[in-house]
Amino acid sequence: MGQLFDALAADYDGWYLAPAGRFADRVEKGAVLGYLEVKDGMSVLDIGCGTGNYILMLARLGLRVTGLDISPGMLARARTKAEEAHLNVELIQGDAIALPFENNSFDAVLSVSALEFMPHLGMALQEAYRVLKPDGRLVVGVLGRDSAWGRYYAGKARRNPGSVFNKAKLYTIEELRSAMPGTGVQTRAVLFTPPDFDYTNEQAAAELENTARQAGCTNGGFICAMVVKG
Repeated sequence: MGQLFDALAADYDGWYLAPAGRFADRVEKGAVLGYLEVKDGMSVLDIGCGTGNYILMLARLGLRVTGLDISPGMLARARTKAEEAHLNVELIQGDAIALPFENNSFDAVLSVSALEFMPHLGMALQEAYRVLKPDGRLVVGVLGRDSAWGRYYAGKARRNPGSVFNKAKLYTIEELRSAMPGTGVQTRAVLFTPPDFDYTNEQAAAELENTARQAGCTNGGFICAMVVKG
């Protein structure tokens, strides 16, 4: 799996430059940060950190950030970006189902758009929970299967045998909630605008997004779960 993502590292950040990518990133980060409840100086582990989208943002907010990824190529890109931004982050190559950390190591643990590509969701979540301190928050975001985006990625996988999405398993919001460790799991869905939406019309995209949220829809393209460790 690491080699698969190594091949994507150089072009991965291009997604965030497109109108759809900018909009998706904004609404996804809103959901994640709402659950994370950032506090100055807290220690955070980002599992499957990729090229550093979240770790760089969190470092800028004053957090002590560790990023872990199985892909050397992704980590190399994240390291370059951190150095260029003069941000101090720790980057480690490792496997999500065998984290190289002691129990109760981090104030918060985060994983965004990574667990879909791991073969053992339950094992990865238990490992994330293990290294989380008591009263810390585990926040997970994944692509939602029951959504226009889920169908879009499934179509890409069918059309292209070499697509990374042939290695992905997408989940519904109920499946993610059931897989989370601990008790009192909270969930939310965002990104209700479809892939073929005109994202240059940001106001229309925001209105559609807000309408779906107010209606309590759960079939968003991005689903997020949070649990506080007891």
